[in-house]
Amino acid sequence: MLDIDEIPAEHLQTQTIPSFFSGLVGGLAGLIVGHPFVKVRLQSRELASKYKGTWHCFITIIRQEKAGVAGVNALVFGSHSYFMTLQAKQRIQMDQLDTSPPSTPPLRDTFFAGLGAGLITSLVTCPMELAKVQLQNQTTNTIKGPIDCLIKLYTTGGIRMCFTGLTSTALRELSFGPYFLVYASIHQVLSSGSQEQDDQNPMKVIMAGGVAGIGAWCSTYAADVVKTRIQSEPHRYKSTLDCFKQCYKEEGWRVFFRGLSPTIVRAFPSNAATFMAYTWAMAGFASATQEQHTLRETVAI
Repeated sequence: MLDIDEIPAEHLQTQTIPSFFSGLVGGLAGLIVGHPFVKVRLQSRELASKYKGTWHCFITIIRQEKAGVAGVNALVFGSHSYFMTLQAKQRIQMDQLDTSPPSTPPLRDTFFAGLGAGLITSLVTCPMELAKVQLQNQTTNTIKGPIDCLIKLYTTGGIRMCFTGLTSTALRELSFGPYFLVYASIHQVLSSGSQEQDDQNPMKVIMAGGVAGIGAWCSTYAADVVKTRIQSEPHRYKSTLDCFKQCYKEEGWRVFFRGLSPTIVRAFPSNAATFMAYTWAMAGFASATQEQHTLRETVAI
């Protein structure tokens, strides 16, 4: 991933759309490599007792469930690029008035851009995951699918019901701040001392992407557990804080790490694949743009 100050200013406005579609490609790659829903069953208070362990849970549900991970991933990367662009434009405007070095380091930019991307993404992932959890928890086939689930929730409690668990979802999605920060930091460390800039080096991308995935999940996993509990039993808890207190009182601190092991096991290969595919797709966009400029220059000559 390029630091924002290494991207030419005249190309800043062109980064968001390629990032969106490259994120889509990355999301598909991550979905192929790792299945994301074992942890939900292990976190759920009602369903955890039905499974003997991680592998049994995985085998039971892998053939039945899917998710719009790719679309969410596209929104995350596109939003992150958008916020990076905004911060870069602000820095350019400040540099025109002040010749001193930039006050905000690029790593801080990528952290705050990740936080912003997470907040935006939570507005989409909250109803999606609410429907997913409700479908997973039903003991009968009264809910036919995600759309049917959201329609029934809307009929029951209006639009607010469809966003049950939004606060805890937003807290969980703030993990995209550490996610992009860890990736950029590790990639920067691995590139230190190199004579040439090599942002597409597979080993660097895989290592940085895999560790970034683990770091992101570890940073907000407790919020994910609370989100799952709230969305599993919407009428049981008064608020995010109330859910946290009840879970701690009834099951102790270990409940906030239940399902973390399979999540970490999946996080490294899945996110390594995501960043590898994203980097590959962005390189393709850059190559296509360069070829287009070359063609225009040739015609002009």
